[in-house]
Amino acid sequence: MAAKSRKIILNTLLGIVVCAGVTGYFLWNKKHFSVAGSTPVVVITAAELHQSFSKDSLYAKTQFVGDESNQKVIQVNGEVSSVKKDVAGTTIILLKTATDGAFINCSMEGKAENINTGTKIVVKGICTGYNFDAEMGIPGDVLMTRCYIIQ
Repeated sequence: MAAKSRKIILNTLLGIVVCAGVTGYFLWNKKHFSVAGSTPVVVITAAELHQSFSKDSLYAKTQFVGDESNQKVIQVNGEVSSVKKDVAGTTIILLKTATDGAFINCSMEGKAENINTGTKIVVKGICTGYNFDAEMGIPGDVLMTRCYIIQ
């Protein structure tokens, strides 16, 4: 009886190792999602994008924010309010909206050289949501990551 239970345990462990190995192989070789090479699902202005989120953030999330299996690339047209670097050295471009103190916050993955305040640009990236504080009355920013400048 002891030999039979050892055999069951070894076969179970072998099955787990094989499943983990196959899963690891497929994840390692999974095709990388390219924002730069993707066609945008939506083309919108910075003001319209921000208004969509401030008006009804749950509905806007369904329109502009994807998930891990379905990344939604959007293209946003707007005027640069400021260009900064975060702690990690990533360039952050803030696009003006129709609301004072609210911006489209674009974390750049692509090059962002010679971008000046007041310049009109077109940015393509992944929208990750809306960041606001209703209690403090602070207008929110729409957050975008992995952004590239198109024009």
